[in-house]
Amino acid sequence: MNYRLATVLAERSLGAAGVETIDLNVQDPISRIEIGYKITLEDYAMLAALVTPITKVELVDGSDVLHSMNGRQNQALCIFDRRVPTMNHDIIASGAGSHAALGIDFGRFLYDPELAFDPKKFRNPQLKITHNRALLSAATSTHSIEVMAHCFDERVISPIGFLQAREHYVWTPSTNNEYGYCDLPTDMPIRQLLLRPYLTQVNPSNVVDYFRLSEDNDKRIPIDVELTAYIKRMKGVWLMLTEGCGDTLWDSAVIKKYVTPTEEETNWMATQVTGSNSQYCPNLGAAITGGYVQMISSTSGVNFQGRVFGYVPHHCIQFPFGRQDQLDDWYDVTRLGSLKARMQAAASCSTTSEVSIILQQLRKY
Repeated sequence: MNYRLATVLAERSLGAAGVETIDLNVQDPISRIEIGYKITLEDYAMLAALVTPITKVELVDGSDVLHSMNGRQNQALCIFDRRVPTMNHDIIASGAGSHAALGIDFGRFLYDPELAFDPKKFRNPQLKITHNRALLSAATSTHSIEVMAHCFDERVISPIGFLQAREHYVWTPSTNNEYGYCDLPTDMPIRQLLLRPYLTQVNPSNVVDYFRLSEDNDKRIPIDVELTAYIKRMKGVWLMLTEGCGDTLWDSAVIKKYVTPTEEETNWMATQVTGSNSQYCPNLGAAITGGYVQMISSTSGVNFQGRVFGYVPHHCIQFPFGRQDQLDDWYDVTRLGSLKARMQAAASCSTTSEVSIILQQLRKY
């Protein structure tokens, strides 16, 4: 066959928290690494999105960091790259095993012959996965991972490089209208940038209002946008996200479910499975904001299932540069003297906000 799916790590149960270090004992070029994360939500209270317990996914070669992001950033980048509506499987419900997919895409698409990771060009590539199951729920006790690699087999290729994705900057704004600045690297062409204004239960555009890129001390300003307007325009480009969630409601308690879409016009549609209509109602007043939805019941034992629809996965706002399928059309920052990003904090920011910039760059061999 031209291609094969190799098992890098068979499914392994994880402890409460720790780091799994996995040697990439593969000799053939790799197009994509798939990480499957399984976790059982033991109670009704979710503290964050399903993939949050994966706090970092790194690919390293000694001290050389080739990929580095947390699980939510990683999943968001894959969603934009692969144009899929979700990477979570099964209904997010207490007592049910749920599955989240993550990955590292080294090419523009699966089995890209020009861009792939060639392990032979590195001394000791290792995948490091940091995890903490308590970030999903204090009562969660069962979770596991598995790792697969999509490899070139009988098809011989000569890739010129691969897509390298890393978090380059983190800023914590403290007050409305505060500016944050960072210098971005100019050593490799940039395919896309993700801006992640994160604060739990807050829309990303309420954490950061404006984003700007400037070249060579403001000689040229290629991006200068108000984020709410930018998100509205990009709905004509991005694929709509959708995923399911459900649970059993108890004693008028409000049940929160954290989901992938996070922008302000996320839609939540639920269907009652058991119980009378008088016992059940969606708690929709302020329930759809910043990546979570709520349900409430007037009595115990009412089951519901629903689907969420929206955009902006895990607070990540995509800025694609050029035609994403054309290598020579990306943002060639290597010709610049400097590239600076500027962010302006919005009204809902706080000292617990976290504003990240993630870059996907073309790294040549």
